[in-house]
Amino acid sequence: MMYEEITIDRSIFFIEQHHIDTYKIMASKMKDYSYILNEGSLNKDDAWMIAFNVWILLLPDDDIFFGLEEKSLYYTSIFLIYNAVKEDLHFQKLKQRGDSSPELFYLTSLYVATGIINWVSSVSEKYNLLHFNKMKFSRSYFDAPNGNEEEVKQFLALQSKCVKAFVRELKDDVFCHMIKKCCDDSYFLYVDKFLNQRV
Repeated sequence: MMYEEITIDRSIFFIEQHHIDTYKIMASKMKDYSYILNEGSLNKDDAWMIAFNVWILLLPDDDIFFGLEEKSLYYTSIFLIYNAVKEDLHFQKLKQRGDSSPELFYLTSLYVATGIINWVSSVSEKYNLLHFNKMKFSRSYFDAPNGNEEEVKQFLALQSKCVKAFVRELKDDVFCHMIKKCCDDSYFLYVDKFLNQRV
């Protein structure tokens, strides 16, 4: 399974190995739900990293996960998106639900990651950043800083263009509605497949 490619080096947050191990155990246990994660124009490795990073945002606030300063210089656009997710009211409400569980948070990570991927694709098309969607590095998106000097330069230039587009679009309600739908979908599936089964 592609979630096996989730590593500490690829995370943009400060994490420890036990976070990855916990997520992989849940992914293995709930492999029947991996269909929810749709990589769109990304590769599967990157889609799983996006889902894992969403899951990190669902962990308790007293588990402080700061963005890694070095990575924040490279991944300005994805930090912008994760910050918008973290601050979203619907995301916060789901995170604080009294009936939440590891299963709910796992499902939410898949739905929200798919929502992010689709939203980025839509914004990229609107702002003629289709090369962002079709961009194929010789490595994962989350390994881009490891490229040669020219690749890193191109990557940073693209990040700058994406940030400008994302900032404009995040002022609209579309992103918020997308997060709400993802949270609702994950909760309804959780209730149907897990919560109701315990009664």
